[in-house]
Amino acid sequence: MAVIAKTVAGLRVGGWWATMGLSAGVLLSACGETAAPSHQLSEPSQEKFCSTFDPAAEPAHWVTAWRTAPGDALVTHPISGLTVRQAFAPHWDGEVIRLRLSNRYSSLPLTLENVHIAAEQAPGSAELRPGSSCRLSFAGAARVTIPAGETVVSDPIVYPVRAFERVAISFFSPGLTLQISRHLNANEVLFMSLPGDFSADPSGAAFIAVPDGYTANFLGIEALEVIASPEVTTLVAVGDSITDGSGSTTGILQPGPSPMTATDQRYPNHLQRRFLQARLPIAIANAGVGGNELLSDGWLPQFGRSLLERLDADVLEVTGATDVLLMIGTNDFGNPKIGASPSAQDLIEGLTQVIERVHGAGLNIVLGTIPPAEGAVTEGLFGELPFGLLHGNARARQSRDAVNEWIRQQNLSDGIVDFDACLEDPQRPGYLAPEYNSGDNLHPSPAGYAAMAGCVDLELFRRAGRG
Repeated sequence: MAVIAKTVAGLRVGGWWATMGLSAGVLLSACGETAAPSHQLSEPSQEKFCSTFDPAAEPAHWVTAWRTAPGDALVTHPISGLTVRQAFAPHWDGEVIRLRLSNRYSSLPLTLENVHIAAEQAPGSAELRPGSSCRLSFAGAARVTIPAGETVVSDPIVYPVRAFERVAISFFSPGLTLQISRHLNANEVLFMSLPGDFSADPSGAAFIAVPDGYTANFLGIEALEVIASPEVTTLVAVGDSITDGSGSTTGILQPGPSPMTATDQRYPNHLQRRFLQARLPIAIANAGVGGNELLSDGWLPQFGRSLLERLDADVLEVTGATDVLLMIGTNDFGNPKIGASPSAQDLIEGLTQVIERVHGAGLNIVLGTIPPAEGAVTEGLFGELPFGLLHGNARARQSRDAVNEWIRQQNLSDGIVDFDACLEDPQRPGYLAPEYNSGDNLHPSPAGYAAMAGCVDLELFRRAGRG
């Protein structure tokens, strides 16, 4: 194992960009000649990677290359005795990886087995690149049982990943699975198989895409972490569905499975591309949850606990975190409420609490203003609710405007991003600009998410010794 550690360390000499031009084949060959794989694989080429890695062999600096935030486990999926396959794009390069699985919101233990990572053949497809699959182990075993309320981390393995080269996670549920923690609306195509274990099968023939917006959620997976150079850190982008990326792919509640129409167009994805182009050694972890609020738990369970409650788990405890980019509040004013909605001052006090807790943990925090939402359409089970309701009403707009003005003037945070000004229609104050509107007057389009990323001043994150 010491030889593997030395090999991987050598690949990292000179900083993260030293490996950007190396092909995965060269890296796999370099790693595979030093040790046998940790398990038997179907493809002969697999003997060149999947090797276990002992982090005790050398100091390991882990960062979060990809992350999602679980919201609930009450609205469950029938995954018993079948395989789940779900894909995402890492935000950072790494030669050694580990996967974090969550059972945070379940009241029952969760058992999974034969968890595999592989390269996705094409976005929106269940097919994998042949010869790219590795089985992950947990304390040396292929089966893992996660206690209720807990998370587990896989054993590290040598498995090169590259920023925006998409990978898929497949796992088999061997028994009756009544609950599994999920992240609402992954903005990805989730696949479930026919009965059986197809976790190592590169073919997508046994898999069926679930309906977009209804059950297309991240299930069980929480983060992919990689060993990186010491100067690399993690920025946690946290908020609601606008951070999560609603409107960046297909529509909500479309009948039947929907083809992927755009991939990795969330604003944190676009911001990560800017970081990579500027050679800023920062990986972005997305902790947005659709429907989430700062002060109150979501009015539906899948909208998650309040940010004040989930702040530790989803932000402060994220591996490698040094910075936070927070934009939240539209749902506090626009979601249905029992009783009166919070006032602008209530939200300001909540934001102040977050700033104090983030600073108390030794992290920096940048605040984003709340984007326009005039004329917002709220989609329900029976179609669109009327214009002007909830997010688009006068009280909600007045509260947003007051909070945004406070964000612009306060000096408690380490900086601000004026998303509201960047997205607003100059001809119709309070509305999203037409070119940035996904169609519901609330969520930006892919172009709008790109504009949000473009509004971020990179100097907010370019500090001495970090680029």
